[in-house]
Amino acid sequence: MATYRGRKTDICRRVGFNIWGKAKCPSNKRAYPTGQHGQQNRDKRTSEYSEQLLAKQVIRRYYNMLEKQYRNCFDRAQRMHGNTGLNFLRLLEMRLSTVVWRLGYAKSIFQARQMVSHCHITVNGKIVNISSYTLKVGDVVAVRDRDVSKKMARANGYEGAAVPPYLDTDVANMAGKVIALPEREDFPKFFNEQSVVEFYAR
Repeated sequence: MATYRGRKTDICRRVGFNIWGKAKCPSNKRAYPTGQHGQQNRDKRTSEYSEQLLAKQVIRRYYNMLEKQYRNCFDRAQRMHGNTGLNFLRLLEMRLSTVVWRLGYAKSIFQARQMVSHCHITVNGKIVNISSYTLKVGDVVAVRDRDVSKKMARANGYEGAAVPPYLDTDVANMAGKVIALPEREDFPKFFNEQSVVEFYAR
């Protein structure tokens, strides 16, 4: 599976703000694209299409997804009952790599994807190495019962992770359970899912 190989900080500078909330992100001081012409484009007027495209790219980058995966996820959300925007965000949030990150076993969404693909994570007691695996309410995600996997989770300080309310964590057993679907207030405020819906409706 292909993945982004560039500098993660360049993504934040491209969109103009700190996506993942890292304390040392360069976008905190330089909220404009990299390169010698970056500053010249910081106040450039944008069209409606450009704003919708940026909203799409922000969410896609936040969850570390390629365009094909992202579009397939959106198409799936469109076929579901209810609000397409909220269903779309829920599908993204219920990806295995995202939940591993939320539980604190990984420091970033990028490391979470690697932990899953390297078989450090189990779902309902079985090893799952597919980062896009969609979890359901009631599923239990845990660190694999071996020293190297547990050592990695401890090094990332999972005990002090800010676990969202839709996850129930068992710190002692290095496990977490999905107890509900996330609501809109559980997602970052800078998400603009309605613009994504409008972008794909063109």
